Amino acid sequence: MGPEEFISRIMEAEPPEIYLMEDIKKPFTEASMMMSLTNLADKELVLMICWAKKIPGFMELSLADQIHLLKCCWLEILMLGLMWRSVDHPGKLIFSPDFKLNREEGQCVEGIMEIFDMLLAATSRFRELKLQREEYVCLKAMILLNSNLLSSSPQTAEELESRNKMLRLLDSVIDALVWAISKLGLSTQQQTLRLGHLTMLLSHIRHVSNKGMDHLSSMKRKNVVLVYDLLLEMLDANMSSDSSQSSSSPSSDTSSEQQQYAAPPAPPAGLRGSGPGQKP
Repeated sequence: MGPEEFISRIMEAEPPEIYLMEDIKKPFTEASMMMSLTNLADKELVLMICWAKKIPGFMELSLADQIHLLKCCWLEILMLGLMWRSVDHPGKLIFSPDFKLNREEGQCVEGIMEIFDMLLAATSRFRELKLQREEYVCLKAMILLNSNLLSSSPQTAEELESRNKMLRLLDSVIDALVWAISKLGLSTQQQTLRLGHLTMLLSHIRHVSNKGMDHLSSMKRKNVVLVYDLLLEMLDANMSSDSSQSSSSPSSDTSSEQQQYAAPPAPPAGLRGSGPGQKP
């Protein structure tokens, strides 16, 4: 499959707009804002699994790899989508067409302003770069496929085969992004610089995602917001992974990660029963 067709396929895989569909009362309280954000995130997670299944080659990966990829990067993908929706709205974060926040409205939630500012800064950078939709869908797929690439070494023939498929799929995404940039009428040097600028933003998104995960976990522990359904499943998986890594000594990191990879947590609801070659 060539890069043009690959981009066409992943653009077709993009999920529809999601609406919060709640009676939003202002001014926000800490609890009401966090509840709206988590309700929206839970809806998006359901569609995220459907989106991942439509990426060419994703369903050919082992079920364990499918699970790990999604559970490692779900918040990064949500944040990139938020930035894309917000890119034409300076100073605002467009969580959904019916749930838009400016910076001042976020002040009611303890500890969230740093995250808001980082999200707005990254969105502003994408705006400066005039991010194109073709580039956005490639970056989104890149986050998914690169999220857990170096967490462990394949131990079985099936794991090795799935890892090789993942690497080939990641190559296809990179080729597609390079192709998309080449269509913008830039010089060769400008194309190289643009590729660098876009991919460097992915590390920033990972950083914001880590802070967001810590904040959501803190809100959950303090009982500020009830987290449930798929969002709870994803958050618990991330917290378990972080706990496992922080409790391991450097000499035992590889062993503990291999054990975790060999016996992954239960798959998200949308992936259960969807192994390689099986229909979604």
